[in-house]
Amino acid sequence: MKLVQIVPRLPPPEEGVGGIALALSSALAERGLLCRFVVPAPHGAAAKKTGLDVTEIALASEALAAALGGAEHVILHYAGYGYHPRGVPFWLAEGLARTDGALCTQFHEVWATGPPWRSSFWLGPRQRRIARAIAERSARITTSLDLYAHLLRSCLADPARDIEIRPVISGIGEVAEPLPFGRRAPRLVLFGGPGVRDRAYRQTPAAIEAAARALGLGEIWDIGPGEAAPPDLGALPIRRLGALPAGEVSTILAESAAGFLAYPLGFLGKSSVFAAYAAHGVLPICAGRPVEQEAGPTAPRAGAQFWEAGASAFSLPSDPAGIAAAARSWYEEHSLAAQAAEIAAWASGSNGDAR
Repeated sequence: MKLVQIVPRLPPPEEGVGGIALALSSALAERGLLCRFVVPAPHGAAAKKTGLDVTEIALASEALAAALGGAEHVILHYAGYGYHPRGVPFWLAEGLARTDGALCTQFHEVWATGPPWRSSFWLGPRQRRIARAIAERSARITTSLDLYAHLLRSCLADPARDIEIRPVISGIGEVAEPLPFGRRAPRLVLFGGPGVRDRAYRQTPAAIEAAARALGLGEIWDIGPGEAAPPDLGALPIRRLGALPAGEVSTILAESAAGFLAYPLGFLGKSSVFAAYAAHGVLPICAGRPVEQEAGPTAPRAGAQFWEAGASAFSLPSDPAGIAAAARSWYEEHSLAAQAAEIAAWASGSNGDAR
């Protein structure tokens, strides 16, 4: 059986949606389910050169419908801004409406909100209509946050629709048996795209340095594409490795003590960087805006599955090994293997009828 995955961009950086789709493809292949990718131009041409089965399309409903012709099962990775610069991909919703295959939509985003002086205020209603149309078209809906599930239910014709909440998987793979915390290399990893790493260096340099020194970590390994802002971390050395293949990033994380991430704390369930840290048994150290009211029962918790870094100081956790282990246990509840099994069951016909 062959499935189709619709993805905003391939190849990834592996920490993004593209990396999630590729990791899912590998796990599904182990279950006898091969994946073809549909990617908007111009973000699929390079992926073809790597040997992936990729159909690159124009941003038009007719092109999408033609690419999906005959597909029985489709997985859409939805992030509105990935399919349109203003986050309003009407072509995507219209193209899906022209097809008959069973659709599973993973909502990595829903729609934007903001004050009247920002464009998100005016674009939000259109983004909401698109998200609703795609959700109504979907036979299966998953999302990474309880907040997103609540928002989707608020706009559906049937607000009691089942929406499965699954924090995102690691796009760089997982390890079967994480190395014990005490045997890991004393280094702090900053992994992710240039925006993620730049935000950490610009907004929380003191927290990065304080965390590394409190845990006795002698250096920082910076991993990801692009050049993040050069921080002032005192005498703490930074080893810049640039963009690396997923397997190399996985090997480094599997041997590293801790990883740093600057991200809104209530949204960690949608962060593939946090997922990568947790999947490899790394101690996640996170700094960001607390939004606990938006975090549901599936969200990782400060002091339990991650350690919260202060603005300029770091209080050493009493049991860093326990937090790293708890983060790994949290991840295993929705791991790559678990989510691939759910999709395989759906595609086998247990819940494969299109709406």
